[in-house]
Amino acid sequence: MRAWEAGLRRGPCCELISPMSLERARAELDDVRARLRAIQKRLLRRKGEVNPDRKWRSSPASPCCLVLLVYTRGNAEVVANFAQGLGWRRAPRVAALTTEDRSKLLADLESQFDSVPLASIAAVQEDPVRAGVCSEGEAISVIRWLVEHSLFGWVQEQNSLRGVAPSRRQLVDKALSAIPVIAPERLQQRVRSSLSGSLRSQRKWLAKFRLRWGLRLGKLRIQNHLSVSDKQALAYFQWINAASAAAPACQPPLLINMDETSLVRHVSGLIGTVVKNPSNGCQLGEVAPLCDRRSYITYLATITHDSEVQPRLPQVLIGNERQFTATIMNSVDFLPSNVYLWRCKSAWNSHMLMRRYLSLLASSLGSVLKERYVILILDVARCHLHPTILAHAKRCGIRLCFIPALMTAELQPCDTHLFARFKATFREHWRRQKALSIAGSLSTFQWLEVVVSSLQAVLPADWDAAFAASGALAEQTRVADVLCTKLGWASAPLALLHQEMEALKRRRVELKRECKRAAKDQKLLAAKRQRLLKAHAGCCDLTLLAQNDQAWQAAKGLSAADLQLLLNRAEGDRPTTCKANLVMQSLLQVVLAPPLVSPMCLGDCVTVDAPTAATCTWPRLCDDVFSLWIAD
Repeated sequence: MRAWEAGLRRGPCCELISPMSLERARAELDDVRARLRAIQKRLLRRKGEVNPDRKWRSSPASPCCLVLLVYTRGNAEVVANFAQGLGWRRAPRVAALTTEDRSKLLADLESQFDSVPLASIAAVQEDPVRAGVCSEGEAISVIRWLVEHSLFGWVQEQNSLRGVAPSRRQLVDKALSAIPVIAPERLQQRVRSSLSGSLRSQRKWLAKFRLRWGLRLGKLRIQNHLSVSDKQALAYFQWINAASAAAPACQPPLLINMDETSLVRHVSGLIGTVVKNPSNGCQLGEVAPLCDRRSYITYLATITHDSEVQPRLPQVLIGNERQFTATIMNSVDFLPSNVYLWRCKSAWNSHMLMRRYLSLLASSLGSVLKERYVILILDVARCHLHPTILAHAKRCGIRLCFIPALMTAELQPCDTHLFARFKATFREHWRRQKALSIAGSLSTFQWLEVVVSSLQAVLPADWDAAFAASGALAEQTRVADVLCTKLGWASAPLALLHQEMEALKRRRVELKRECKRAAKDQKLLAAKRQRLLKAHAGCCDLTLLAQNDQAWQAAKGLSAADLQLLLNRAEGDRPTTCKANLVMQSLLQVVLAPPLVSPMCLGDCVTVDAPTAATCTWPRLCDDVFSLWIAD
């Protein structure tokens, strides 16, 4: 650019270019350069700065990796993260290593550390700069990276295990304590001075640290403690399944959920459009007395999965004597048939009001109690737990099931699907009514109209999906993915477990029937055996038994005990001749005739020839007979 300007000035046309045009050209050139740099940065961000052909940012055999191996005492995992470029300043990211490449990299680093002589390790540990391994700037960069790596792991642990978002002071203190003590004091002091500077320098360093390591400045979300939530959810699912399975065949189960929520008299803090600088000079703000901002009532919401029964369910508003005065109770005539106002000393729910609610629910259902098996789902609030409540629910024909503590946000249909929608509708209707009122204040009648209109806009809906998503319906086959994620489940396992349980129940019924048939057959066989024993009580001689064809046919139905009895009677004979053995052979062939025993088995242990008669003893023959009988 400067050479071009000099050529223009020396040329014959230099008088044609004015200084003003030259300044414009320079400004335009600077603008083009800035735009080009912006486009290049944008392209690099879109590409992610990932080089697929590059596996690591720093070579595993570099001096910096050697210094890290010495400072971490051979921790190959930390050095591998350094070689990958994790937490590097202005370092282009590289392609993620596969499991095989990562294992190979770790093996190379470990072998490299093992191959370094002890003298070199001692020299690097004492001072890597004086040992000639790396420069002082590289050594300081390695120490800073090691400090940030340790700090990053500590932040992850605090966020996940402790639920703490560390402050600036905590991060600085942890970073100062993470400086490796085996590094030279001179290098430690330089790193320590850069970390423990002014507040402004600390904030700038933390901003860069968060940018390099993928952190952000924010706050953690508050969530309930879910350490045993999966066991609690499984217990609740088993309870609700057992309650639904206990319903008679003529009475399908009807699931009802009741829960309380509070409604404020004056809704404040709503977000909307606000004038910055009012032209009329009036002050901007809501005008509401403190008593209205602190005045609340309790709303007992009741929903069911059956859209035909939903209009019959009672919706109760509980207020104290100051909110629901006698005048208001006597003059309110615009309430629907299923909305009730209860005037009590306190707006809080209690055991007495729960018994009153159960009576109201039973009377509202009417004939539905005889047609359906009603199951009321409640949380474990103190006002819901009392022996009188359980006894009164049983008298009303209502079965109670309770949701585990700290699990209502995930398992209660009112909390998961109703209250957020109702509160949003209530705020919108309240804002519209306030905009039409005089001086921006609502009377109790107008406020009740807002509540009733919100109920009528929200409640006439199908809440089947709410009960199914929370696991109360369909045996947990339609549980929401959000609930499975919170419980740590890949899918709802209880549905498969319930199917297996049903299969086991069917198998148990079949086995009971088989046992009954077997018992009946055993009785018939016992009667037959008694008849045979009476008919052949006098047949003690095996020879006579063998010669009697009718007795042979009867012997086929003898059991093992009967055969034992006959053999015991004949044991005194002690046959030793071939003729006696042949008699025993024929007896066994008849008693153990096919299809009870195959001929192959008979040939191995029953056939007795004349030459082997001396070796065929009577006890051994009896044992063979009984073993074949029992095996059959």
